Amino acid sequence: MSLINTLPADSLIFDLDGTLWDASESTAKAWNKTLEKFNWQQHYINADLVRSFSGQRLEIVLKEIFPFLTEENLNEFFEIYKKNETLFLKKEGGILFPEVRETLTKLKEKHQLFIVSNCLSGYIESFLDFHQLNPLFTDFECSGNTGQPKTYNIKQIIDRNNLQKTAYIGDTHWDFEAAQNNNIPFIFAQYGFGAVNSPQHAIRYFKELLD
Repeated sequence: MSLINTLPADSLIFDLDGTLWDASESTAKAWNKTLEKFNWQQHYINADLVRSFSGQRLEIVLKEIFPFLTEENLNEFFEIYKKNETLFLKKEGGILFPEVRETLTKLKEKHQLFIVSNCLSGYIESFLDFHQLNPLFTDFECSGNTGQPKTYNIKQIIDRNNLQKTAYIGDTHWDFEAAQNNNIPFIFAQYGFGAVNSPQHAIRYFKELLD
């Protein structure tokens, strides 16, 4: 299937962190609660550090941000973190970027909406439940479900929903590369956590998608 590499699109696929919401405060607490379990309080992290590695698969994050983890305790640490992440997201959630709900509601009138994120299983569900956005999205996929990178997961969404003219909206160069690998347009969310060199399409505010 060859996709038409032009805008406008009749469907939109969104990244989550740095594009739709900011849950860095909650996830930082989940990381720190996990570190506390192992008496590693000296390695506490903050929301800014979480934003800096947002967009990467957590398997990579563990090795880069917590290099002191050994093969013996890595799996246990990861399993405890996943439980803590779910607890904190359910309790505190994250903050929607300005006018996300209103803009998504208007976009839904003429577009199918999807989410693809390099997050753990259940993370997207936590986002949708916390902000009661389930009715707006047709489908979603994440690396936690498939064990695969974003390029693969975007293709899964495209194939199983038979998308013919779609675009990916994200805030990092990893998002840009994943869109390129699938031959679909990329829209850079400038307000997010990352950076992209010379994107063809960019928005300063989420509501600019309506334009």
